[in-house]
Amino acid sequence: MTKTSASLIVVGGLNTDIVAAGVDELLGPGELSRSGEILIGPGGKSSNIARMSARLLGRERVFMIGKTSKDLFGLWEVPVKALREAGVITDHVLVEDQAKSGKFPGIALIPVNRSGQNQIYCIPGINDDFRPEDVDRADCLFKEASDEGILVLTLEMPLDTAAHAIRKAGESGLRVVLDPGGISPTQDVEALLQAGVYCIKPNEHEAKILTGVEVVDLPSAERAARNLLDRGVRNVLITHGSQGAYLFNADRADQIPVPPFSMETETDETGCGDQATAVLCSETLRGRPIDEAARAAVYAGTLQFHRRGIQPVHPEELEGAP
Repeated sequence: MTKTSASLIVVGGLNTDIVAAGVDELLGPGELSRSGEILIGPGGKSSNIARMSARLLGRERVFMIGKTSKDLFGLWEVPVKALREAGVITDHVLVEDQAKSGKFPGIALIPVNRSGQNQIYCIPGINDDFRPEDVDRADCLFKEASDEGILVLTLEMPLDTAAHAIRKAGESGLRVVLDPGGISPTQDVEALLQAGVYCIKPNEHEAKILTGVEVVDLPSAERAARNLLDRGVRNVLITHGSQGAYLFNADRADQIPVPPFSMETETDETGCGDQATAVLCSETLRGRPIDEAARAAVYAGTLQFHRRGIQPVHPEELEGAP
């Protein structure tokens, strides 16, 4: 591994996405549709964020910590190869043989209709066996990390592993960005929130799970955000689809509108939140204040919405961001 300060450490799951793109409709129980096109590509929220961030920050400035299983069909290799091609350092992605692990790699089955709406069936596989000791194998990254760096993670992994990673980041002086994608309504995330989170970026559905508040507008978003701020989080960015996003901290309560793009293209929700998180992290690492980084994140998430599948945003595309 190249010895360098770890600008961005990404912790979490790796998936292979099997997408049914352009289906006529999202089905109910017992229904059948013969439509769409199969696309197979890299996925997993943390893995997506790592690739997207590397596109923005450059090669060998993003480090991935995760776990996968070498299956007979080669599905494990799709996200690992994509990370390496993007310039992400994967030395700390543990690859176990399926014969040893007894688990498949993480798989996501994603139908997407012609309006860009999707459903995601995430089969975690070996991601559920990602343990605190697997994070500890990457101690050198935390020891070399500068206090200007960021650790970003999602919740497509066991909560004790996520909490352990956040505590290690705090001990190393890293800022923590938490994207709670993958959260379950039955999970108790209090230990995560109180471990030292610089910024949390839920969508409106995740915000309700975290706080019990249904986010429909700025006032309701502020109620949800104050709940999270009171529990120890420093900044809250709640994304809300076509409504844009809401940014809150001790000094501000702002709504960030969706930029007025005029694009007559096929739309796809897949990866929009991951893209927003990647830009939030990369722009923060560039030294931009949280409000500017958040606006750039919403801009990038909107760009991603107007693309079929996951196509990371390029740095020059952010030049038009507010």
